[in-house]
Amino acid sequence: MATATLVNQEIEEGKRLIDALNAAGLSVDSALWLYSSERESWRLMLTSPLCDQKGTLHTYKEIMVVFRQVEPELKMDWTGLVAVSPNDELIKALRQLQQEGNFKLSGRRMTNNLLSNRMWVDDAYIYQIA
Repeated sequence: MATATLVNQEIEEGKRLIDALNAAGLSVDSALWLYSSERESWRLMLTSPLCDQKGTLHTYKEIMVVFRQVEPELKMDWTGLVAVSPNDELIKALRQLQQEGNFKLSGRRMTNNLLSNRMWVDDAYIYQIA
């Protein structure tokens, strides 16, 4: 993303990619847009058990195969995609927050939050945390 603002178009594009990945059999457990003030950019973080089974690079390659097949073509920047394990520290902290609060984070915006493991979230849009 060129700007610090996440707009509805990026949210819709991310949803289209997540739906395409799930339809292609590449299970996405958790997905969120995450803003980094250090990088001044948004990244689409996708978790899949495939990261633990075959590695992050293999998972990223599989994501890119699906990314290129989505019609109409996705207009989001593919360099902003991040594939991580479902055991990623941020994902575990979000999962814990969801369980302790007994509510779903799906479809929520999270801004300026300190999570239980001392991880700071500048800004995020959460599609799902599983």
